[in-house]
Order: sequence, then structure tokens, then C-alpha cells
Amino acid sequence: MTKDPYEGSDRVLTGVPIYVRADSEAVEALGVVGGQVAAQGTLPDVRRAVGLDVPVRALAHGALLPAFVDAHQHGVLVALDPHTDTLYRAADDIAGLMHVVSQHCAETGDGWLRLHGYEPMALTERRSPTARELDSVCPERPVHVISRTYHESVVNTAGLDALRIGSTTPDPPGGRIVRNRRGRPTGVLLEAASFLAEQSSRPPFDLAAVESRLDGYARRLLASGITRIGDAAVPADLADWYVAAMARRGISVQPMLVGDRIDEPHIRTGSTAKVLADGGEYCHLCMSGRQVARIFADSSRAMFGAEASTARAVGRRSGFPRREGDGRWHTGIRFPEEVELPALMNAAAEAGAGLAIHAVGNGAVDAVLAALTARPDLAGFLPVRIEHAMVLDPRLVDGIAATGVPVVAQPGFLSAYGHDLEVVPVPQPLSLMPFRTMLEAGVPVAFSSDFPAAGLSPWSAVADAMARPDGRGGHIHPDESLTARQAIRAYTSTAAEVTGLSDGGTLEVGSPADMQWVDADPFTNTDPRRLTVLGVWSSGIQVYAGR
Repeated sequence: MTKDPYEGSDRVLTGVPIYVRADSEAVEALGVVGGQVAAQGTLPDVRRAVGLDVPVRALAHGALLPAFVDAHQHGVLVALDPHTDTLYRAADDIAGLMHVVSQHCAETGDGWLRLHGYEPMALTERRSPTARELDSVCPERPVHVISRTYHESVVNTAGLDALRIGSTTPDPPGGRIVRNRRGRPTGVLLEAASFLAEQSSRPPFDLAAVESRLDGYARRLLASGITRIGDAAVPADLADWYVAAMARRGISVQPMLVGDRIDEPHIRTGSTAKVLADGGEYCHLCMSGRQVARIFADSSRAMFGAEASTARAVGRRSGFPRREGDGRWHTGIRFPEEVELPALMNAAAEAGAGLAIHAVGNGAVDAVLAALTARPDLAGFLPVRIEHAMVLDPRLVDGIAATGVPVVAQPGFLSAYGHDLEVVPVPQPLSLMPFRTMLEAGVPVAFSSDFPAAGLSPWSAVADAMARPDGRGGHIHPDESLTARQAIRAYTSTAAEVTGLSDGGTLEVGSPADMQWVDADPFTNTDPRRLTVLGVWSSGIQVYAGR
């Protein structure tokens, strides 16, 4: 039997406050034997429990606590793509963005040029570029420029030709090909249409290059205090390799499987399938006539103020509401017409698999709850989690609590995108990311980054959950703020439970010794953003040492 490369070295750690759980009081010492926590308490008690011959290491300052569990991110996309985040904050406007594209266009080769990371709403024009604009700097080869969230992208004319997209090409289910007044594609692709281009433009699998990028990404995770992740879009044919490759680097992975395309679930016994119920920025919102009227009133007022361009952009991106058979007004892009949730739940139950359901808007969350209540016999044991749940009302919060289904949220979206979300406030009783309301209702809330859609740092996300900044000096629903203990618990023990990595997220006796040493006590008045990770252990082996 091959020895586990991360089997722990025996030791006793002391010298700083040690938090066994985010919601526990500090202890004096922690004993690690065979990669697991063997004892915790006073230094004399711990030494007697593990043996007086076990070496003692006194940490100089700061605090020791469980390592983070990032319940929803996209490490496999980072590993597969040499240009992930290349365009993030690379330019302030489309002209500057085109300059960056032109520089990369000169690269050797005539295949797809694929660049990721721009933010349409962060550009001066508050939009994506068009095929014509890409043609002006790179007309000869197909180009695919992907937004930071992956839910919107643009291709040039050569890219449209390569994808066989023309004036008569129908929108794919769950997606949209944006067209001009003459019905011709502009190059902008939304949701499932963007996913099709993402699949076509992905570079060939090069094991050496992918392994190298994986090395760098694993180091970033460990430097952020993360030892366990849930990866929310893993190609089924790469899942086993990816899990093993990350384990060799000290990272435990729960893969959420997709098929040939990111919007296609892949149900496999013992696995978790990723399912899309709605879009990202183009999430499925459901509102009353009165709520729609308020939105338009707020939009009109904003149009005449300093936020005019933002208001227009919000209107464009959300889409014009349409009244449907239920008498309510709907907007956004939905997937339920193509992905029948009750049928998927039945298939998952038969296969002994779980479901991670992407549902951003209140309409999508409502559809998930309807599917769960249609099969109450499944709701109690089928491993189901709702990803994002960004726009909710009290009724939906109570509905989620009644099912016992956890929510995997991303507090980092507040500072990354909050201002743009709040320019035209969501109408009451809808609210954005009601963390406190969900916790008080009994909803298990786990935190994650959704990297590279937002920043990777859990400590920055913890700060966002506590202060709820909008990224422009304001605050979003400050009454929904959490304490440091609540936010860190969501990023440790609750995240571990939600991902199925239930033996992580704590330093209780018997748990893997996955822990992080930071330079200050996060449970005092410390600003979490200022914390520095000094050391990280995976199953008792120190895999990261800060400067």
C-alpha cells in the first residue's frame, strides 16, 4: 500500500489562541498525530494525551483556526485555460480592451484566440465589445473574449463563422444570440450561447501545461488558507484525474460534474451533478406589476442623474419584463424548459447522486422549491444544494428552510458587483443576499468565492459578509450583515458539510489537521482584509509558509 504523501507529522502546536471551531472559545494547545487532531485543550493535557516525546512548536503571534473550505469555485477552468483573468482590469474602456486583444492576436497560430476576465459593467461604455470591434484588431483568426463570470462573451466575425452562427441561427435553449436591428448577430453571446462558444474555443488538453497551471493555482489556494474546494463545473471525463491531481497538491476536491457543455448535467453514482436553473447576470426574476412599476420609476429617476449610463446598462442586462400565464412579470434567462428539475431529481435519486442547482433569481429559486416539494420523499435525503440564491424574499427563505436544503453563497459578489446591482434597487420584499435572514430562519449557509468570477480570498469575502460594501463606498442591506464567527463558520464547518467533506472545517478530535495560522486574531476587532496567512497545514503537513 502506497503511503499517503500528506500523512501528518506528529506535533503539538501552542503559543497563540487556537480555535477548534469558528463558534468555539480558544484553547491553549492542539495535538496532531498521524495527520489528525488527537487532542485539544491545555498544554499539559495535550502533551499527556499525545505523548511527552511529541515535539512542541510555539507559534509566535496571531491565531490558529480551521482551514477554509471554498464550496463553489472553478479551479479546473483555471487549469485548462492559459488566459484565465487575462483581461481582468486590463482596460477602462473598449478601446483599451481592444489594444490588449491586438497584442495577444499576434501570438503564433491561426486557431482560436481565447481571452477571459473583462467586466462589461466596469468598462466606460457599460457593455461588451462587438464582433466588428474585435474585427478591427484581429480579423484573421477566430477570437472569443469571455466575461469574468463566463455568462456573457463576444466572438469576432471569424468566430461567428467557426461556430456557424448567422442571421437564421436560432437561439440555443437557455441562451441568446444578441442581434442588431436587422437581425444580424452582433457577436455578443449570452448564457448557453456563450457556453457553446466556450466549449468550441477551449484549447486542446496539454497535460504538461495543465499540470503547471494547476501547480500555480494550488499554491494560490493554500496561500489563501484553503485546503478543500467544491469545483462547480468539472468535465466528467476529467473528474478522476483532477481530484487525484489536486490531492497530490494537498487540496481535497468535491467535483460537480457537467457533460460536454457546462449547461449539461452529468449524473453519475456517488457524484454531484451541476444543474442550471437560470442565467447569471441574466437571472430569472419574477415580480408583481407593482414591483415592475417601481423598477421603472427608479430607472427613470436614475436616467436623469449621475448614474444614467448604469441605469441603462441595468435595463439592458436584465431584459424587458414579460407577463406570463401566472399573472406575474418575468425577466432573465431560464433553463427549466430544457432541464426538468423533478426528472433530474428522480434520476439523481436512482443513481445515488447529488445535485448542485445554480439558481440566482427568485424565479429560479421558486422553481427549485416547487421541484423539491413535488417529491417530498426525496427532499429529505437527496443531496441537493442551491448555488447563489442572490435575490430572495421572506417566503422563499422560509421555503428553503422547510426543505433543509443548504445555500452556497458568494459574499465577495457584494464588493465586486454590488453597486451595479443596486443602481436600480430590487423592489421590496426582494433583497440581495439576505445572509442573516437565512441563518435566523435555519437555512444552512455555506460561503464560497466562485473564482474566477470574483476574488479568491476568503478573508476578503468574510469582510464583505460583515460590512456588505457595494464597492463604491456604500453598503447593501447592512441589516443582513454577519458577525466574524458566523461568516467564518460559513466558510469552514458549514462549507465542509455542504460539499460532503464533512470531516473538514473543524479542528475537533478525529478531524484531519487542516488548519491555517494567521497573523492576528480574527475574532477581535481585526479587519479580516488585513489578515495575512502565515502557514497552512493539510492533514498535519505544512504545505504553505508565508513570508
